Amino acid sequence: MASRIKVFAGPNDYDARRLYQEEAGELLVGVDSGLDRMLAADLPIDIAVGDFDSIDPAHVGLVKARAGLVLTLPAEKNVTDLAYALDYLYNHVAYDSIVVYGGIGGRVDHLVANINLMKKYDLSFEDDNHRMFTLRKGTHAIGNPKRYVSFFAIEDCYDLSIKGFRYELDHHFLGTDDSLCVSNEGSGVVAFSKGRLLVIETDDPAPRRP
Repeated sequence: MASRIKVFAGPNDYDARRLYQEEAGELLVGVDSGLDRMLAADLPIDIAVGDFDSIDPAHVGLVKARAGLVLTLPAEKNVTDLAYALDYLYNHVAYDSIVVYGGIGGRVDHLVANINLMKKYDLSFEDDNHRMFTLRKGTHAIGNPKRYVSFFAIEDCYDLSIKGFRYELDHHFLGTDDSLCVSNEGSGVVAFSKGRLLVIETDDPAPRRP
């Protein structure tokens, strides 16, 4: 059983060396262009997944030689490479949690697709400036390390209370069309009695060098 699965995806650039921390019992999975990030960080590859159309062509042979398992997908398919990888892991690997590095920047349609994956699976997404995860009903302490934190209902949330953050809320109904809880700050406790909450912690991106 893998205690934690770490999936390296694209398309956005991120520092895999900074985000990744080795843990016992982990399983490292690269999805298409995320495999370039793994090679750059000199990480082992337990499973490689993709049609390999986004990876540096010079790296394809190296990936296939290094990976413990290679799942080669057709270029034309009904799901994204990441969706296929997560479905494979869900059905074939016993695990405690999944974190996906990347998958946030780039095309907006892929970002929406990845948020939809968070409705299907319990997982988080991280890159250099963001962390996204979901919460089920209950009381949750959130130690937000970023500048901002936002809350969105991906299922209607009942009796939502937000305490300790800059902007607090008490027993509010947060519907899936409500953007009331965007751009909060700080850390605190979130509680609700029903629904599913998307939490997005974010920093402003560092300015690009000229």
